[in-house]
Amino acid sequence: MSNGFEKAERFVKEIERHHETLASYAGEHLQRCKSVREMISSAYDLAKDAGIPKRELRAVVKERALLKKIEALREGLEDEQAETFDQIKHALGMLSDLPLGEATLARSEAIDSLTEDEEADPDEEAAAANSAALRAGIRAVN
Repeated sequence: MSNGFEKAERFVKEIERHHETLASYAGEHLQRCKSVREMISSAYDLAKDAGIPKRELRAVVKERALLKKIEALREGLEDEQAETFDQIKHALGMLSDLPLGEATLARSEAIDSLTEDEEADPDEEAAAANSAALRAGIRAVN
């Protein structure tokens, strides 16, 4: 009576070939990554030679990478999820990071940069008050 295990050797050999292929790809990948890491290190060295401190430059590069990841978080959400995301951030006082908050801050900065008149437009005053409240994480009341 046969239980089919006599065919197992064929499958084991096939799986072992696939594992060898994976190991080869991993080695090639590590070698390619090593050369890219060397180029990155060289760029940091050149920056240092140009008077840019390495540690601070690394921090800036890392910050930019993290900011891209943060932006991708919201972009990866569906519309309804993004709206809920925005509501949660608003509740936590983080509205200034959202598109509406950024637009409000930009408008406020534009208004602040206008020449200061003694008689300011009431709409401009309201916008400035809303912007200040937004920066503080407090929802302005109209």
